[in-house]
Amino acid sequence: MQPNGHGPARDADQPAALHRLRRAQLAEARRIRQAVADGYTLTPAQLTSPCRVAERAEARQVAMRLMRTRLTWPMLARTSAFPCERIGQLLGQRDHSTVLRGIAIIAARLTSGRGEDAYLRQMVRALDATLDATYEAEALPHRRPA
Repeated sequence: MQPNGHGPARDADQPAALHRLRRAQLAEARRIRQAVADGYTLTPAQLTSPCRVAERAEARQVAMRLMRTRLTWPMLARTSAFPCERIGQLLGQRDHSTVLRGIAIIAARLTSGRGEDAYLRQMVRALDATLDATYEAEALPHRRPA
């Protein structure tokens, strides 16, 4: 029991370990942001700008999906999906509902089977492969288990 009588006792190093894991995940989110910017020949500043041009919006939505599907967020008792609030902060201070909508749009386009979305499927596969190669080269265990 904790000294305040609530819940099980926690290891003193647990908050520090959580902090280190979260910092690593935030660094990985920045790496995803950079990979998407490179894939779309944008700068990170252009990717996070308030601009609503279709190419930039699509790139942001792809980054949102990759962050949500590839990263986890360590918590005291469990691990959860990377928070939409954090994704929004990393992509230009966007609201979590914008992130959810962006993820849903890309997910629908990836599964649509429409010919005009073939380049999007190819781009996402290429970004996944690039990020996987980075993980293997640097021995990073950041990929969220399927």
